[in-house]
Amino acid sequence: MKPFRLSSWDRAQLRLLRLLGIVLGLMDDLLHVQWGERILTRMAARWQSRLAQLDQELEDLAQERHDADLKAQALSVYAAALYLGRRQMAHGELTFDPSQPRDEEILDATIELLVKERLAAIETVEVEPGRYTYTLEPDWVAIRACLSVALDHSKTGNDDWLREGLEFIDEALLPETGESATESYQE
Repeated sequence: MKPFRLSSWDRAQLRLLRLLGIVLGLMDDLLHVQWGERILTRMAARWQSRLAQLDQELEDLAQERHDADLKAQALSVYAAALYLGRRQMAHGELTFDPSQPRDEEILDATIELLVKERLAAIETVEVEPGRYTYTLEPDWVAIRACLSVALDHSKTGNDDWLREGLEFIDEALLPETGESATESYQE
């Protein structure tokens, strides 16, 4: 986190506050009136209240950022699951040949998104010396769990895409789970 720098206005206010503290302290000592103490106590209470408000706002922003990060991660997993699921349904298995530019891009993104997060496994097969193909094995249960967690944490009403992804996984990729898996995310 970057250190907080005071603006010139803030520095001027601090200098005036110090001067005010000195003047009020001298008046309190010379006249025995306690004005300075009362004024500074009220100012300190106002500042404490404002600091508490700012702390709450920072906590709210941090929570919003965390929620946005979760939703972005879920959207990425959702898009990958849809693409890979449809590709698996069309081709039977998910084999990628890095000599094809499109396959290489998809493989790199999938490794970054799913394999590193342990949502998929990858197997390397040497087809000829120095040339490899990669077979991806998504962990559909883990992917479904990831999307379910995102749906549970979703605070907005626009999470139909998550439900759609869960339904697709349930119906097309996890047919053995049937209706019991669908009940957890339906309203």
